[in-house]
Amino acid sequence: MTPLVLFDSLDLSKASNESFYTTTEIIAERSDNSYKVVSDLVRKYRFELEKIAPLNSFFKKLNVNNVGRSRKIYKLNEQQTLFFIPLLGNTPAVVQFKFDLAAAFVAMRNELQARKIARAVEKPNGVTLHQAISEWEHFPRHGNTWHSIIRSLLATTVTGLTKKQIQARDTDWRKEKTLLDLLDSVEMERYKMLESIAIAMIEAGSDYEPLKVAIKATMTTKKVHTDQSKDF
Repeated sequence: MTPLVLFDSLDLSKASNESFYTTTEIIAERSDNSYKVVSDLVRKYRFELEKIAPLNSFFKKLNVNNVGRSRKIYKLNEQQTLFFIPLLGNTPAVVQFKFDLAAAFVAMRNELQARKIARAVEKPNGVTLHQAISEWEHFPRHGNTWHSIIRSLLATTVTGLTKKQIQARDTDWRKEKTLLDLLDSVEMERYKMLESIAIAMIEAGSDYEPLKVAIKATMTTKKVHTDQSKDF
C-alpha cells in the first residue's frame, strides 16, 4: 500500500517538516472519491492553497509501461492538507482518512527527528573511525580509499543493499553526500554498532578480510536472533 505521507529525498541536509506531503492521488484513493473530484476541488481552491504554500505537481503516466496519457498529480503539504480534507465532507471514509493522515504526518516527523539524532550521535564516532583508519597499519595499501571502503561496507551491510542501491534512494544524489545521510534511524543504530566493531578491529591491527567477515557475521547473527524472537 502506498504510504500516506511522502518525502522526495532521504538526504538529511535537505529535510524539514515542510518537505512532507500527500498527493491528490492518495487523497482520492483513501477518501473514496474519484480522482477528478479531488483534482477539480484542488483547482477550485488553488488560490487559497497557494496562499498557504506553493502548489507543486508532477505528471504520472496512467499506463504501467509509462506510455500514453498522463495525469497531473498535486502535492499538498501538511498545512494545505489540513485546509483541503474538510472540503471533502465528513463521510466515514474521509473521517478515517483524516485520522490516518494526521498520524502519518506525526510518524514522519518523529522518524525525521530520530534520524537527525542518530546522525548527530554518530558524528563524533565518525571522527574516531576516520582517525582509526588513518592510523591503521594497513592504511598505506589503499590510502584514503580505505575510508570509502570501510564506510561502504558498514552501510551496505546494515541495509542489505549495494552502494548504488543506497544512492538510488535519493533521486537528487550528489557525490559529495555521504551514504549515512540515506540511512533511516533503524539502520543508523545498526551502523553505529558495526562501526564500534570496526574501530576495535582496526586498532587491533586486523586486516580488511577478517574485518569484513566479522562485520557481515555480526549482522547475520543479529538478524537470526531478531527473527527467532518474532517466533515467540
